[in-house]
Amino acid sequence: MSKPRVALLRCAASDTESEITARMEEAIAMVGGLRERFAGKRKIVLKPNIGIDRVVLTGGRQTELTEPAVVEGVIRALRAVTDAEIVIGDAPTDDCAQQLYEKLGYFAMAARYPGVRMVDFGQGPFVEVGVPGEPLQFRRYWLHQDLAEADACVSVAKMKAHVSLGCTLCIKNLFGLTPWRVYGQPRVYLHDRLVRLPRVQVDLAQYFHPSLCVVDGIMTANHGEWHGTPVETGVLLAGDNVVSTDSVGMQVMGFDPLGDYPNHPHWYRRNSILLAHQAGLGTAEPSEIEVLGEEPSAVRQPFEVKPYGEGNAAREAELQAGVRCVEAYQEHRERYVERYPERYLTFRNGELLWDAPDVATVQAYEKERIQDWKEAPQFTIRAVPAVQEVERLETYAAGG
Repeated sequence: MSKPRVALLRCAASDTESEITARMEEAIAMVGGLRERFAGKRKIVLKPNIGIDRVVLTGGRQTELTEPAVVEGVIRALRAVTDAEIVIGDAPTDDCAQQLYEKLGYFAMAARYPGVRMVDFGQGPFVEVGVPGEPLQFRRYWLHQDLAEADACVSVAKMKAHVSLGCTLCIKNLFGLTPWRVYGQPRVYLHDRLVRLPRVQVDLAQYFHPSLCVVDGIMTANHGEWHGTPVETGVLLAGDNVVSTDSVGMQVMGFDPLGDYPNHPHWYRRNSILLAHQAGLGTAEPSEIEVLGEEPSAVRQPFEVKPYGEGNAAREAELQAGVRCVEAYQEHRERYVERYPERYLTFRNGELLWDAPDVATVQAYEKERIQDWKEAPQFTIRAVPAVQEVERLETYAAGG
């Protein structure tokens, strides 16, 4: 069995847009096999990072959002091998998709190529889809109908440090496809404070199974995903496996792709890239990946994520309290379902705090009623009979 292939090329912020686009095409061509991977596909979803209206330029290049010239290079590479429809978009949590797409030049870009259109994946219509195989956290997710209809995916990520997850690359980029109108702003139900987020990343990677994985590492953000410190890392990555591409990206950032909580940069949560490796979605082991172009060590730009909160002991205590909440809900599920059918129940220390019709109302109640994070909810769940439960609640007892 051949090794997964990841191309790693230098690309400076001072390069022109046409040079960046050509460099991206070059990286994709080095990986090879594009025509075979997209043969027979009818609809391709292309997901850049356009998560919020943060158009921040450093040296003339995007610092926190995917550089549009990188996306154009991907479109050109795809159009050379397939005439499938290409839908491009994100689900910006500040509900600004159309204005943001216009500001970044995406509508004009899409118009230059046949069969390419922009979509706000946060608007709907939404349909419920099942995760193939054995999911890590949720068996089913709500997604935009165009996403449910797509039969191929390209993740075009922005290289950034991430306060909660350590880093954001191709797997984390897929999280932006989940609709905040269903899961709250910024998808708080899937974030939660304890267990869900890294496992949700793996579920989405398993569902979308990107056929092409790209990382814009030209101008990057250190210390955090938003309002981070601008750093010119000066690289582009392209790969044929999402786990392996992220592994190389982590190596460029100076991180151990096989590292995990509670070690840097995973102060707060499990390493979703390691979880995907363990789930069999690809290899994160550096020796098992064929890297083309530059060696990660030659272009390494050490990133840093500082600890926050009150440390591991406080998190472990919250995890155990969360387990008690889950146990209390399961013990009294029939009563809760009878009294609060399909409503969202919010718990702390095993006690029900409130019920609400949707996640947005859950968030409003928390804002109104909670003054100190130490009193914040530890678990929220939609009350349904056990046979309808889409979440693997046993993951809480497994320890986060």
